[in-house]
Amino acid sequence: MKKQSILLAAFCLMYLVLPLAKLQAQVNPSNQAIFNELARKDSLLFKAVYDCEVNKIDNILGKDFMFYHDNGLFGSTTSQTFTDFKTGLQKNFCDKGIKLKRQLVKGSLQVIVVNGEKATQTGVQRFYMEEKLVEESKFSRVWQKQKGDWKMTQELDYLVNTKFASRSSGDALYNEIAHMDSVLFNAFNTQDGETIKKVFDESLEFYHDKGGLTNYTQNIAATKNLFAANNGLTRRLVEGSMEVYPVKDYGAIQVGTHTFCHKENGRDDCGTFKFLHIWQKKNGVWKVTRVASYDH
Repeated sequence: MKKQSILLAAFCLMYLVLPLAKLQAQVNPSNQAIFNELARKDSLLFKAVYDCEVNKIDNILGKDFMFYHDNGLFGSTTSQTFTDFKTGLQKNFCDKGIKLKRQLVKGSLQVIVVNGEKATQTGVQRFYMEEKLVEESKFSRVWQKQKGDWKMTQELDYLVNTKFASRSSGDALYNEIAHMDSVLFNAFNTQDGETIKKVFDESLEFYHDKGGLTNYTQNIAATKNLFAANNGLTRRLVEGSMEVYPVKDYGAIQVGTHTFCHKENGRDDCGTFKFLHIWQKKNGVWKVTRVASYDH
């Protein structure tokens, strides 16, 4: 990106905005039609789950469908038949009024066509309950043509990560830090330098894996210069990525992933990076004392 060196010199707070490397699904062009059809079926399956129209999955899953869920190195792999899978959805979610939302990670879907009658599909997915991220996992499926229609006959969910449920459960501390994150970056997105001054503590240390260490005065000056450049840079927190941990008698640690974008030649130029913020609560007021920005 042409402005990379300018942004780095001007403002370490911006976490070094680099072009986002997008993972593209690997699909043989000759099999594009099958890829598109299985992607459509994937979307229909989880729309039926979200809408609790369980009977609609009959059009997607084969009657011989088996679901396997890997519970890690020290846990057993569980399995469900077609009937068990449907009954579980109805009993554990629909009957209880729980909204189960599933998000396919963009660019992760891949399809390997075995032949015109069989294919495998893999990808990465995230599950939300009542809008809270509770699981991230990889999946591998087997699809077969049955009477001219593609049906899923097997799914394995593996590398299952459920840590989010206990670390972003919406408790008081999490909500406080989520609010302060919003205050800080709403100020950034609206070029409100005075609010940024108040949220950053004067003892601030900012560690950047490419730019090194900067202090409060340097970051406030860089903020002013960046706003003066007026290049429209904005920050968005990646949904479901934030985790919050308490620090005894001090405050909290916040980790997550966020995306920065600005216009370059009329198009969005974005970079997605990891961050760590250490917050101190002093006399009832939250301030950021340490920042680490990495994985650029």
